[in-house]
Amino acid sequence: MAKPKIAMYWTGGCGGCDVSPLEVGEAIVDVLSQVEIAFWPALMDAKRADVEALPAGGIDVALINGALRTEDNVEMVRLLREKSKLVVAYGACAHLGGIIGLGNLHSAQSLVSTALGPGWHAGSPSFSANGDAPPPLTAGVVPLADVIAVDYVVPGCPPPAQLIGLFFQTLLGGEMPSPGHVFAEEKALCDQCPREKEDRRLEKFVRPHEMEPDPDRCLLDQGIVCMGPVTRGGCEAACPALGMPCTGCVGPTRKAGDLAGGMISALASLVRAGDEGEDAFAREDEVLAGLVDPVGTLYKYALATTWKRRETGGEDA
Repeated sequence: MAKPKIAMYWTGGCGGCDVSPLEVGEAIVDVLSQVEIAFWPALMDAKRADVEALPAGGIDVALINGALRTEDNVEMVRLLREKSKLVVAYGACAHLGGIIGLGNLHSAQSLVSTALGPGWHAGSPSFSANGDAPPPLTAGVVPLADVIAVDYVVPGCPPPAQLIGLFFQTLLGGEMPSPGHVFAEEKALCDQCPREKEDRRLEKFVRPHEMEPDPDRCLLDQGIVCMGPVTRGGCEAACPALGMPCTGCVGPTRKAGDLAGGMISALASLVRAGDEGEDAFAREDEVLAGLVDPVGTLYKYALATTWKRRETGGEDA
């Protein structure tokens, strides 16, 4: 039986996803022995021309990580889609737009000007030190599924070893789930969290560096915004177990739908717990106003999905 040909490609992102398969430890040796690497620039000397030379469907599975920030990103993922039987959005940036999606709060030109100084723009001859113009920026960051059809998602920032292992075990087992499957738990991360939750009424929000949390109590009960109630499980609650709140990198549960919307609802119910009448809503507004950087906190990974809906008049791309 022929080994499946896989590709790994890194678009706009930090590069952590591109090397994350090593997180499975020694098991990576067994995985690599059962696949053929068709294209993985970080691992082998491979060029775009090598992909162009492949027939349609010449790649069995392409794992694409990073969000789409440049026109070059867009062209490359379209090429990989053409050459691949299956495409996987690998990691939070490909899945949701990721942290770099927060750049959508500003125009592409303002980002260039801020980074390089007033007067700089993408079309300037001096934009590149070696005289070769870099790929033009897109109007905004978008996740992979906004440009090409995506068959599966392996979420996370980067995907945790458990989910990477689950994906490759399923792939090499020969029975893939229906397209659209997300390789993570359907239940919320709270189900995997070892901390004890009491759903106490929230009196105020506290940032992680402002206190030393009780190691046994739910972080949210202590006023630290933890996205666990609306985030898929699958990472074994690694961050909360070590005293840091979940930031939602595995993406929303099917029930939550939208990370920020679901979390705002959860926070509002905890703020109002036990209260009734008009005073309860006034108190809710007061407490919620104390949330520092609500967009960066609630949409740390998924702002690009909301930006795209806004740009298209409320319709998904």
